[in-house]
Amino acid sequence: MPRTKLAQSVIHPFDALHGTDTSGLWPASVIAQGTTADPEELTAYYGVAPSILTALLDLWLRRMAFPTPIARTVFLDVGAGKGRALLVASLYPFLRIEGIELNESLAKIAKANIKIWQHDPNAEPLAPILLHHADATTHPLPHEATVAFLFHPFELPILRRFLRHVEASIARNPRPFDLVYVNAEHGSLLDRHPAFKLLWTGSIPMSPADHVADLAAIAQQKEYGSTGDELCSLYRFTGRSV
Repeated sequence: MPRTKLAQSVIHPFDALHGTDTSGLWPASVIAQGTTADPEELTAYYGVAPSILTALLDLWLRRMAFPTPIARTVFLDVGAGKGRALLVASLYPFLRIEGIELNESLAKIAKANIKIWQHDPNAEPLAPILLHHADATTHPLPHEATVAFLFHPFELPILRRFLRHVEASIARNPRPFDLVYVNAEHGSLLDRHPAFKLLWTGSIPMSPADHVADLAAIAQQKEYGSTGDELCSLYRFTGRSV
């Protein structure tokens, strides 16, 4: 486990229902331990509100006209943390759910959560889940059509490297690729990027239960606040030579 002591976390209703461990906030300084990453290039781990991810996936399915059916599309969580987004996304009939997590301790927790989820009578996953302990800027991306999910996992230097990795991968193996960006702190980079097209942007509100849990968790520290919503953007890879 990380050497830095973490504050005891408030248990999110998602974990109370499913017996998982996706709650808590891990600062970048902890996530960077045991890796080659600069803490200043990372952001904290904090599980996405299930209601926000569900609303975004519903929006993506209804309005984005992705060229490949969901049954042949991979959901990829970039910076998967403890795996909450993986579990929520598995309730949709994707071909496969994949996550990439740099921190070994977080990856171990995510794998344990996946095992719990697969035997949870309160969960009805529709897609298999894989978790990779790896660097998202170098780990091979899915060969199939992909919708990538980013809950602001890193700062600009790593985001640029990840986008170059995406471009190189699609140049070798052309395929549909959408990007779902929650807490889109660096959306301006993607807005200007010649290989991506902005499909939609706006604020997505949390459910009342998620907001109450968010307020309780955020109250335990001083760095972050909670507004009850997240700025979200959807992008589509349109392609260019690399």
